Amino acid sequence: MENTKAEFSRKLRKFAESRLFAQLLPIVFLVVLAICFSIATHGRFSKPTSLKIILDQALIVGTVSTGAAFIFASGNVNLAMGATSVLTATIAGMVYNATGSFPVMVIVAIGLGIALMVAAALLSTLLNVRVMFVTIVMMTLLVSVQQSILGGSNVSIAYELTSSLKDAGFPYIVFSLFFVLSFVLFNWTRTGRSLKMLGTNRVCAEQTGISFQKYLLQAFIIAGVGCGIGALLIITRSGSIGTGTMSSLNMDCMLAMVLGGMSIFGGSRSFVYAGIIGSLTVCVLNQGLLMINVDSTLIQGVRGVLFLVLVCTSQKRPKGLPAPEG
Repeated sequence: MENTKAEFSRKLRKFAESRLFAQLLPIVFLVVLAICFSIATHGRFSKPTSLKIILDQALIVGTVSTGAAFIFASGNVNLAMGATSVLTATIAGMVYNATGSFPVMVIVAIGLGIALMVAAALLSTLLNVRVMFVTIVMMTLLVSVQQSILGGSNVSIAYELTSSLKDAGFPYIVFSLFFVLSFVLFNWTRTGRSLKMLGTNRVCAEQTGISFQKYLLQAFIIAGVGCGIGALLIITRSGSIGTGTMSSLNMDCMLAMVLGGMSIFGGSRSFVYAGIIGSLTVCVLNQGLLMINVDSTLIQGVRGVLFLVLVCTSQKRPKGLPAPEG
């Protein structure tokens, strides 16, 4: 009997440390959370209107987080994804109002998203400063730039454009295209494999000929595309952009990554779809807490505590190659 219990306990520990468990746990948590909120709201949470709100918001967070997965995979954290997306949406909206051209707005949004992310990557590599520290400074700077541009006003986009984009399913189409592209790049190309190797152990990866600077730049370019597309989705969803628009996007993206099962160390246990699962969980959490009349300030506190708990519980680096230096 004792041998049987010991064997069962060993198998249970092995499963808990397996890749499959890491993939399944976020999905189980999402389902359980949705069921709990449905019960707490007597079914109101599960109504189509509520689910539509969750999905529309999750598309934005999921798009930006999917791009961020490439940076996370390398063992780095980018804290400026949300600020980049919102500033890009502001400038792209102003460009559309000035030109009346949707294609120009798309080009500006994606181009600016890439440019801002490339600037962060170059600052990190050229100055030899950790990505997290560079992006903290950039986050503050980009928020200040947006506030300076807008002042107390908003950038409003013509309702005819936003409504036609929604009717055509634009948000779902561009998100699907970006996710498929990201999935292929992450799982079946040298870029994805190299980033995961760098996250597992940078020293060993560089000794095999993988350039940290090269692949980090590629990760930031892909993340920049995600920010640009996220900006277009913000414009489509909101129609009007002010200093308070998507103000929690930075935190939403960070929380989405860890809730989606992404390791803060990156490496082989990184999943490109973590951003999607995590974004749905974040938006379910936001909507559910609002529907049970939790104060918005308290919601931010709950999200912050949850993020800290998840980060602290994932501090143990997975067993494998020696940890990177520094």
